[in-house]
Amino acid sequence: MGKFEGVLLASDMDGTLLNEAHELSNENSEAIRYFTDNGGLFTIATGRMIPAINLYTRQMSINAPIIALNGAAVFDSKNNILLRSRPHEVDIAEIVDILAEAFPELGVEVVMLDRMYICRGSEVSRRHCEIIMEPYVITDVRSVLGDCMKMNLTQSPEYLDEVEPFLKASRPGIFHIAHSAPQYLEVLHADANKGRGLDAVVEIMKIAGGHVYAAGDNYNDAELLERAAVSFAPVSAVQRIKDEADIIVSSNDEHAIRDVISHIDRFYS
Repeated sequence: MGKFEGVLLASDMDGTLLNEAHELSNENSEAIRYFTDNGGLFTIATGRMIPAINLYTRQMSINAPIIALNGAAVFDSKNNILLRSRPHEVDIAEIVDILAEAFPELGVEVVMLDRMYICRGSEVSRRHCEIIMEPYVITDVRSVLGDCMKMNLTQSPEYLDEVEPFLKASRPGIFHIAHSAPQYLEVLHADANKGRGLDAVVEIMKIAGGHVYAAGDNYNDAELLERAAVSFAPVSAVQRIKDEADIIVSSNDEHAIRDVISHIDRFYS
């Protein structure tokens, strides 16, 4: 048995595990390998859909179910099995129409488990497609088929500040809404967040609560960090997350997850 047997670490990707160039550093990759080689369970908790996650999975030792789409899906990537799913139960076309009328410059991405549709364009969405290596093609929302796992609303932070209260007032109690970056406002099923996803992974892997660790940097990581026995935030995180985290580590440009694993290593020495 390794020193980290029965220990789970869940890390956010963008802004925590990945640097500002959206790269996984060798230092982080090697730290993850050390953790898993010594019995630890490592997974990611991200807003990304599965293809955008798969750009990185070969570079890291993931050995627990992945929390994808901000907790709307828990996915066993090794066996290609969806373990938990919380898709939207509302008429997405109706919601997009309401948003388009109230906010004509708002970008709207409708995201499934394995694909994304740009139903309202914006320069922020164009850049987002470049980051996750998806084509930027505007699609009529009424031609979108399948379960919508989330909507990602894109525009300047100031513009999105008006959108969130509007959406909460127009459909109270229906959505879980959180920023994953200043220019991204994620809209999910009310029962979908990273914390719920972590609960599912802990149950599936039968991990004792005192051995669950998590790291994140933005508002959509709040529930994830709440569920952890010890939570970590990079110094580059938004202030609210730093205030709520138990331990502040180096920035995501300075190998934050290597720092996290160094702390966990000391806990089990």
